[in-house]
Amino acid sequence: MSTVTVLNNGIKYCFEFTGGENLLEFLAAHGISIAAPCGGHGVCGKCTVELISASGRRMVKACAAVLKENCEVIVPESAGEIDWNGVQKKQAFDRGRSGFGAAVDLGTTTVCVSLINLENGERAGSVSRWNAQQIYGADVISRAGYCAEHEDGLAALSNTVREQILEMLRELCLSNYVNKKDIKEVFLAGNTVMQHIFAGISPAGIAAAPFTPESYFDGGERYELGNIPVSLSPCVAGYVGGDITAGALSTEMIDKEGLSLFIDVGTNGEMLLGGKNGLTSCAVASGPAFEGAGITCGMSAGNGAVYSVELTGEGLSYEVIGGGEAKGICGSGLLDLAACLLELGYIDESGRLEENEDGESVFYLSDKVYITQKDVRQLQLAKAAVAAGIRLLMENKGIGFENIRALYLAGGFGSRLRPASAVKIGMLPEELLGRTEAVGNACLAGAEQALLSGVAREKLREIKSRCEYIELSSHPKFNDVFVDEMQFPEVDL
Repeated sequence: MSTVTVLNNGIKYCFEFTGGENLLEFLAAHGISIAAPCGGHGVCGKCTVELISASGRRMVKACAAVLKENCEVIVPESAGEIDWNGVQKKQAFDRGRSGFGAAVDLGTTTVCVSLINLENGERAGSVSRWNAQQIYGADVISRAGYCAEHEDGLAALSNTVREQILEMLRELCLSNYVNKKDIKEVFLAGNTVMQHIFAGISPAGIAAAPFTPESYFDGGERYELGNIPVSLSPCVAGYVGGDITAGALSTEMIDKEGLSLFIDVGTNGEMLLGGKNGLTSCAVASGPAFEGAGITCGMSAGNGAVYSVELTGEGLSYEVIGGGEAKGICGSGLLDLAACLLELGYIDESGRLEENEDGESVFYLSDKVYITQKDVRQLQLAKAAVAAGIRLLMENKGIGFENIRALYLAGGFGSRLRPASAVKIGMLPEELLGRTEAVGNACLAGAEQALLSGVAREKLREIKSRCEYIELSSHPKFNDVFVDEMQFPEVDL
């Protein structure tokens, strides 16, 4: 039996293997997450790790590497810090409880876990990692397809993310001097497919029309994670899941006067519109571009990522997370760069990127960070989906933007983006520019509230029951509106 030592986010792990195992799959099975937006097909190169063995020291794609001998693997930084912007750090809680609980945001791209003291409602710590399920596909459709096409597919995906969450809990307990036996309960919120996979329920019905889930998780169902009881957030539809009801809970939009628009933009773009008189929801497939995946130099919002680009009197300037040399560009930086290139005329309204002196449709922000024509097209697809969803949601209600009191931008990308850049590329309406509010990881904040309070759980069920859903895939106007929104707005050069 051989051993592999893995250095991941400053922590060393040691695992045994028999030989012949695919490295990416082996790491995922042990809860070690690496970005693999191409689904482990060897195309993107984002799963590159450093492999040290008797044969030498080299950089390899984890998806193409096979474990053969004793070795050490150094994996790249897993994911950025959790964005708590706009989120209260202490929630209302039920009295008389003891021990600790965990709140989980199970996203398609990332998994976030926070450790909560049930006695006083305070957060002890939190951690965020790439979703280890990425080796089975970058989006929920491909993962649902894997479950359907492989006899053990559902079990493989479910076990992968369960082991990952347990590993994250072990890490949080270790760093906060908490005995894992003191964790009494977990509350998990995620999109509908992710919740199905976690629960071991087939998501096949969500992947094809009429996109009907097996469960809406609104009946108080309880599951287990390593003998810890787990509750899941209620879902509205196949593509408006427990992450959105949890987000709505944290913003209290259903209790406020007037109408609010809530948008959580990630691999999927989910939206809510409404207030005290109820909510209307829809979802669009925005793809992984906003999270840095599928982009040539894209990366998560971690150290080394360009997160802000501005046009100054001296040209383009940019800022890098953590300082130092730019290694890549995350979603917010991509939006800023596209907005600047539109203003400079390097990108036209159709999305064509001007050729450089070498005849290539590439624009270099630095020696290592650049944007290609393909990247611009990916951004167009993503922003058009979001803009089309907003337009059709407003049309359904028969209202104009003057009727919206607030636009809540949720999620890591939504909270980091510069609203002016999103307006400049045509993703968000200009009319709401002064009414936007970044609410950080609203999903995890809502999960924390539900973990701590029975009243909050009742409010979650109320949100679900009072939320109407519009299926855009069969909407007679969606394709036309989507194509129309592919264009970038005209700008004064």
